[in-house]
Amino acid sequence: MKGKGIKDERIQGEVHKLMSHGFTIVFVGIAASVFVKVFVLHLDLKYWLDSFLILMAACFYVTLRSMRGGLFLLPSKAGEVKRLKKTNLISGAAGALIWAILMISYDLLGKDEVDVVASVMSTLVGSVVFFFGITWIQWFMIKRSNQNADKHLE
Repeated sequence: MKGKGIKDERIQGEVHKLMSHGFTIVFVGIAASVFVKVFVLHLDLKYWLDSFLILMAACFYVTLRSMRGGLFLLPSKAGEVKRLKKTNLISGAAGALIWAILMISYDLLGKDEVDVVASVMSTLVGSVVFFFGITWIQWFMIKRSNQNADKHLE
């Protein structure tokens, strides 16, 4: 039995928590780095694309594994489902608003002259598309996760 450590659930839970915190620190660091490179320093794509792709790959991996594991579940009560839908709409609207502000500020602070009306109108159309897209994606993820959670029970 040499080399076989005790697999206590408390120890495993603590290890998972530490790994999760470590991932969060790295995730926020890379996201902040990309944000600064794009919106503050206005660096060319070649200087921040690798960090952005690493960030998106990590997000994609965690999201897919969470969906496959059935971790995004709908609440069991109708009132809680309604509250979740409301929260989903509010978070989608907040995300679209932040996206619109970033895009408009990026256009206005850019090096080239910008047609402000065209920039604002295209950003508004883009933010509406962003809102519906992100809201649908979040709802799809929850539905798919529920289906996968049911599969794990069988």
